[in-house]
Amino acid sequence: MKHRHLTHAKFTLAAIEDILARGRMRDWEPLITAIQDDPYGEIAEKTRIICELPLYGAPVFRRVLAAAR
Repeated sequence: MKHRHLTHAKFTLAAIEDILARGRMRDWEPLITAIQDDPYGEIAEKTRIICELPLYGAPVFRRVLAAAR
């Protein structure tokens, strides 16, 4: 996903927030894969933190995290 305000493709807190706020399924797939590959890792933990915000994709990613763990 091309982020409007970021110049990298890493899963930082800002990037994950952007993916959950305005991403579509094709944008979510790499994040879902990263969570499934390491459900207790850094990316999964960042996603868990971002899922506390009222973002469009947060409910989906709460379920992704629960299923991966």
